Amino acid sequence: MKFRKFLALLLTLSMVLSFAACGGGEQVPTDIPNGDFEAEHEMGKWSGWTREDAAFNVRGLVSNEKINGAVMEKSGEFYFAGSEGGNPAMRGTLTSDAFKLGGNGFITFKMGAGKNTDLVYVEFIDADTNEVLAKVGNEDCDGLFITDHLITKIVDLSAHVGKKIFIKITDNDDGFDFSYVNLDAFKVCQNDEDVAAAQAEYALQIETYGEKPFVEDETSNQIQNPGFETGDLTGWVTLDGTALTRACIVPTSQYYWTDRAVYGEGEYYLDGNNNGTVAENLLGAIRSSKFTLGGDGIISFMIGSGNGGSYVALCDGNTDEELIVMHNEFFSDPALALTLLRVYMDASEHIGKVVYLKVVDANDGSNGGFAFINVDDFRVSMTLEETAALELEQLEKIQAESYTSASYDDITSLLNYYNTYPYYPVPLASLTITNYAQHQVVDCGTVDVTAFIADAAATFGAEAVTDFAVTKVNYQDTEITEGFEAVDMSNPGFYHVTYACSYEDKTAEATFTVVAMADRNSVANPGFESGNLAGWTIHADNWSVIDGQAAGVISAATYWGENLPYNQAGNFHLDGWNNGIPEPEGWELQSTNFTLAGSGFISVRMAANSGAVKVFLADGTQIGYYKQTRFSDTAFPTVGAAGGSWADMGTYVMDLSAYIGQEMYIVLCDEVIDGGWAQAFFDEVVTYYETAPDYANLFDTVAQSVTGEDVQIPWQLAENLI
Repeated sequence: MKFRKFLALLLTLSMVLSFAACGGGEQVPTDIPNGDFEAEHEMGKWSGWTREDAAFNVRGLVSNEKINGAVMEKSGEFYFAGSEGGNPAMRGTLTSDAFKLGGNGFITFKMGAGKNTDLVYVEFIDADTNEVLAKVGNEDCDGLFITDHLITKIVDLSAHVGKKIFIKITDNDDGFDFSYVNLDAFKVCQNDEDVAAAQAEYALQIETYGEKPFVEDETSNQIQNPGFETGDLTGWVTLDGTALTRACIVPTSQYYWTDRAVYGEGEYYLDGNNNGTVAENLLGAIRSSKFTLGGDGIISFMIGSGNGGSYVALCDGNTDEELIVMHNEFFSDPALALTLLRVYMDASEHIGKVVYLKVVDANDGSNGGFAFINVDDFRVSMTLEETAALELEQLEKIQAESYTSASYDDITSLLNYYNTYPYYPVPLASLTITNYAQHQVVDCGTVDVTAFIADAAATFGAEAVTDFAVTKVNYQDTEITEGFEAVDMSNPGFYHVTYACSYEDKTAEATFTVVAMADRNSVANPGFESGNLAGWTIHADNWSVIDGQAAGVISAATYWGENLPYNQAGNFHLDGWNNGIPEPEGWELQSTNFTLAGSGFISVRMAANSGAVKVFLADGTQIGYYKQTRFSDTAFPTVGAAGGSWADMGTYVMDLSAYIGQEMYIVLCDEVIDGGWAQAFFDEVVTYYETAPDYANLFDTVAQSVTGEDVQIPWQLAENLI
């Protein structure tokens, strides 16, 4: 019995001595607690680490493959991204639980951002004495080439093996220039092989992400990497700022706004925003390699966005003087917002000079949105023959393009651009319609559609072409191919007329719509179901016209990546985002005259913050003024009573019964207002109700974008504000 008591005493003493050896009775792990950030971290829990102050929120533990366009070489599934863990200007500390340093005493980890190493750093601290054993900053982050990348760091603590230590990460940077830190994979090396592997990984990362050697030959008449086909900025030099970096080089196959193509050249281009991953408020400039301008001095490139202050310049290679400056003067939101457009620069007066091309982002956002620039495919020292071939090649490329956005007719916009571009150095060798036939409204009966193309005109280069002819008429599923002087339009509806002209082996064609009406109790084309603005008169000087057709009528039932519903009636609606008019500016659209009959009630679907409807008698006397009242910018992206209302159109009923029997017209208005959502949306103008609609019990049904559940949009009686 005494022997057993003695053994128990020895065991107890051994445990006490063991605890004491680990630090006063405290058990300390021999590895870095949750050094790879893979442990449980839901509900604000961050195992193995303690944060103080505002930075290092646990929501920064993410698994994104990229941050701000930078490839993140993460270890495992999760890593900490400082930009996701709070506002970049937030400060604070993150401290690990203590552990006993083992292995060979080397510690490796991965670190990104933290550009200011005086304010953002990692310390390794003796837990017993609070002595800082080592301090590491991200010396590799230059803000241009190496940015958010998780770069491998190696810390030699071999002199402190066996000590109890902890790791403390400090972020005291309250600025916005990579003022946060990204972290991953803290681990203790067990042997020299682990250290060698980390050193090799670091060397490869610097080679892959760091600045490449730059060598230029001023005697060459070409520039290096003119289309960014290396997938990076090889051949280009950063002159200033951090707006134009490797993160801006993206595949031309990448869509913007979910389904919009850029129609670039080759596999890569420079996108100054990269779908929002590069901040619009950044400024900067890069330049090409220097070259001696040759050929006939023609330069061509592609440009997109660049609204307000951004540009491309040809500069003197010796004095840096900007010789020619080109802005994206054809910027149009949304028709040609980020789309790459080929432009031409006549620099023939500078042939023989040493020059370079400079791309500048000079818009910090204070001049409006789209504060960045997209460019691609710089071609320099071109001859006139090469230029003429490129002009035609570019046009034919878009003519042969099959992809177009569901939310906007990109191809039509691009063809219109290339057909009407005013600065071709060589007259475009293409057959181009210069004067289009217009839409018509007729009473049902027999119609001579050939009379409507009398004023159509075209050119081939500088030569006029006038021999137009109607080739077909489409009505619903019927195609008419002859007898165009007497087309039977006894059935009301939309008759789409195709007409064409020819020059040698080339043909150009276009269409217009004839609206046949059986009575005049309705406006022509009340729901825009012709797919265009046939029957409507535009009151705005800057409404976009594409191939003779006024833009603005689209078929999309939803918008944005969240698939928010428009509440479109039928297949089309009038969309204020798509008429080419900037949001702060207003516009009006006037219907054909109609005679008010039936109950005297009418209705219109409309949406957004600036929508309004005016009603006039035929003599111009205004009798009605009704505003959209449903707009609500809250609880995005939920629509309906539990959320907000943006571009989802509601039905507004208007009582005009005091004017039954009188001739009148309506005007759809996009009013100039203070605040956002200043573009209006309209559909389904109904001007005849036999009996007054029971608006109090009527509603339209749309699908909630978040859940897919049905949402009801109640009809309402609009207040006459006149």
